[in-house]
Amino acid sequence: MVGSNATAKKPQPQDKETRAERKARKRKEQEAAQVKKYSTEKASEQPTAVLPARKKPELAWPVSRKKKKYRIDVLLPLYLDELVRGEAVTFRDKVPDKASPGLAFYQGLKMAADSLERAGARLDVHIHDAGSFRESPDMLITGRKLDSTDLIIGVVEQHDIPVLAGYARKKRINFVSALTNYDGWVKDNQYFTMLQPSVKSHCEYMIDELSKRYADKEVALLYRSNSLADDNAALYMMNDLYSEVVFKRLQCNTMPSKEVLASVLDTSKPNAIAVSILDPDYADSLLALLHSYFPNIHLDVYGMPTWNSIATLRKPGSYRNITVHVTYPFNYNKADSTVLQRVKQQYAKEFGGTPGEMVFRGYEAMMWYGTLLRKYGTIFNADYADLSGAPFTRYRIKPRWDRNGSLLYLENKNIYLSTYQGGIYRTE
Repeated sequence: MVGSNATAKKPQPQDKETRAERKARKRKEQEAAQVKKYSTEKASEQPTAVLPARKKPELAWPVSRKKKKYRIDVLLPLYLDELVRGEAVTFRDKVPDKASPGLAFYQGLKMAADSLERAGARLDVHIHDAGSFRESPDMLITGRKLDSTDLIIGVVEQHDIPVLAGYARKKRINFVSALTNYDGWVKDNQYFTMLQPSVKSHCEYMIDELSKRYADKEVALLYRSNSLADDNAALYMMNDLYSEVVFKRLQCNTMPSKEVLASVLDTSKPNAIAVSILDPDYADSLLALLHSYFPNIHLDVYGMPTWNSIATLRKPGSYRNITVHVTYPFNYNKADSTVLQRVKQQYAKEFGGTPGEMVFRGYEAMMWYGTLLRKYGTIFNADYADLSGAPFTRYRIKPRWDRNGSLLYLENKNIYLSTYQGGIYRTE
């Protein structure tokens, strides 16, 4: 038993303590505090029981089927019904914005499938236009168009997530949501994988970073409650059980005045600020206020993954007094340069121009999952640690559990931290 004066050593801010290590340390601190409390109570009184942490169950998988050829069904928002009339296209020069992500994802996916085929893999890839009513998930399932699939990869709308996840669970095949971080309230489904980490995972990562650098110090938290997504992110931050910072909270449903912002800052020294607002335009306006109101104070700001789309952060000389840290699940700038150049060259040859992020995402999704199928068969989940087929991202696919220790789904927990300063940025 731990002695009554035992305490767990708190890591120094520079230590790279993981969330799991922080959980273990926090629990030891709680146990030590309860033992100390008990030692001062009367012998006749009963101590408060220390509840053991609930052990999470091991996931059991069915026998994987090895096949000569694997079928992969990919759902993409292409909107072909709207963009093509007969044999003529309905747009000029440029693909409409709503169709361009799906098309770019398809281009990357096609290049990867061609590469896998040249390497000896036998894949039967079927593309479905999720932007068409005739090929919506409900229609595909009802029409039994997915009955022979071995894997579903989806770039789909939020309301399609539970439909496809439920079908995958029933058929005991894998459904991979490749783009959205929305989980559709899916529960008890080990066949559903989110490649885009949830907002909660991003908030947990941010809390960990703040706890390493500002343990036991005050950090301003700017949040909104009039947006469901922002409100959820704020609650994740405020209710994190393993946070070691003290939040000074400020609701920013409307743009705050200088005096109101100053109420949660110490204007005599540098400040750390967490912002749980996902809307990049609103966040950019808030950064502009902080820059103009307090130009002589350095501000260390931690923001949400959507902020990577804020063009101002990449403009030379922008927000010179603010260092902005943004979480993001992908980082193609630090990818294997050989593979990266090969993809760029192949793209220029087949489609012309320079590939964007969606091309790389499509390429990597097909390359990784095609390799997993080829090596391990239809149920490859126990071998998710094999990243030999993932050319760019160091995925960490882990179960997501609820507070009671029950499984929700599988999720990529790999997150990078991009830092912007005066228009220059780097990624850790």
